[in-house]
Amino acid sequence: MTSRPVAAELAWPQVHAFRLTRHHLDARAAGQELANVVGEIGGAQAQVMSAAELQVAVRVECAVEDVRQALWQDRTLVKTWLMRGTLHLTRSEDLPLYVGAMGRHWVSQMRKSWLEYMQVTETEFWAICDQIGASLDGSPLTREELIARIGSGRSTRVLQLLRSGWGGMLKPAARNGLLCFGPSRGSSVTFVRPASWLPAWREVDPEAAIVEMARRYLRAYGPATRGDFRRWWGGWPGVAEAAWKGLESEIVSVSVEGTRADALAADLPAMKRATVDQAVQLLPLFDPYLMGHASRDHMVEPVHAAKVSRTAGWISAVILVEGRVAGTWTHTLRDRTLRVTLAPFGRLSVRVRLGIKERAEDIARALGATRVEVA
Repeated sequence: MTSRPVAAELAWPQVHAFRLTRHHLDARAAGQELANVVGEIGGAQAQVMSAAELQVAVRVECAVEDVRQALWQDRTLVKTWLMRGTLHLTRSEDLPLYVGAMGRHWVSQMRKSWLEYMQVTETEFWAICDQIGASLDGSPLTREELIARIGSGRSTRVLQLLRSGWGGMLKPAARNGLLCFGPSRGSSVTFVRPASWLPAWREVDPEAAIVEMARRYLRAYGPATRGDFRRWWGGWPGVAEAAWKGLESEIVSVSVEGTRADALAADLPAMKRATVDQAVQLLPLFDPYLMGHASRDHMVEPVHAAKVSRTAGWISAVILVEGRVAGTWTHTLRDRTLRVTLAPFGRLSVRVRLGIKERAEDIARALGATRVEVA
């Protein structure tokens, strides 16, 4: 791939403003845009469902109940394992694109390590995936019900992986479009087959799919590097290179205060004129805005990084001021009162505190609270 000249010199405030706008954090979208917004940001990270609901609610004029309805009644959203092998909510109509971009065509490049981890042969691995898909339709099955259908004669290791809350053997089936989550049955999660559960399904060419995913990534997280995309997507060998090669005619290089990165040429005018109207945001746990790059140094001062990126991959809820992290926050909800506790990294101005109160009131409405306390 040829080295490109620098097409624009940008400052970090312009980049932050551009990303905030593309993430619908500068101004929340209308409620009817809920599924589209989730699609535009590349999904909401959902290993903690309450956090995923708030990730949507800080971007859309909606209540958390609206997110649940989109998932389980309207089915315009879907929950499954996606980037980085992590649970996400995404727009249902986009799931075939994700599957094309992370299905067997690309999985084969990691097959040896997967087989060693799962302690199965290649033939058994794909047979189990196919059997999972064949056992599911639009009627939700619990994990134990699914295991009862496919577990006969399987090794102890395979049964352990099927029962694992981390996905285990179910995760590759999900990445191949054979499984997604259905509505919980009591305390038990359920699974369905996407082609039967979702309003529509289609097949997407794998090579075209990974290029389109990179294009969408740059629209929301650009400017960025191939390494950033690789980190966001999940580090599969060859994927970032294939994506960037497919986008070569659409990409320009920019310099952000001396740091080289790539952007879509079509986005350059918006980056140059980007400004922030709503300077303060309260981002929930695992917010996508923080998940898009290999390094967060441009968003979080290194001295505070461990307060944001905590042990076991835990990403704190943060106070964002003009696109940069100014502290963390926690909340409790009791008797319809939302209590927000701040842990700022430094002194917060009166303007910022007023902005925090406004954002806390937005979150309170989403959660059905009628009173807000900020401490």
